[in-house]
Amino acid sequence: MVKAALLLGVALAVLAGCFWRSYGRLLATHADLLVAMARKGSDLVANGRLTAESMPELTYPLERAQAFAQEARARASGDPPPSLVAFEALIARYREFVDSLDRTRREQTGETARSVLQQPLARVEQAADAVHAALENEKR
Repeated sequence: MVKAALLLGVALAVLAGCFWRSYGRLLATHADLLVAMARKGSDLVANGRLTAESMPELTYPLERAQAFAQEARARASGDPPPSLVAFEALIARYREFVDSLDRTRREQTGETARSVLQQPLARVEQAADAVHAALENEKR
């Protein structure tokens, strides 16, 4: 019984180690994808090509990023790493961007829409920069 418990503990530690080994690369990928999708969404709205039916293309990366953040937070022992805190801020900025994008797509197009989305997009980009800076500081 003691050996089984010890083996289970070792197995869990190995699995946790595997997650954290790829954490930095996956976090950076999620951050880059959110920025790319925000830019694409802004362009689609400005060109009048974003419809309600195409919104899932922009919300799916948000859902995946949220799931990754939840898993990372659950696996973090003690305080989460600063990169995760920065990533959660990026998720919040991206969610705000998608809400603004959805409102804007119904009301405006062209340069007016691009102008309206400029600040929300900039906030997403700045939040992603903070994620990358935190990862660099953590040497991940």
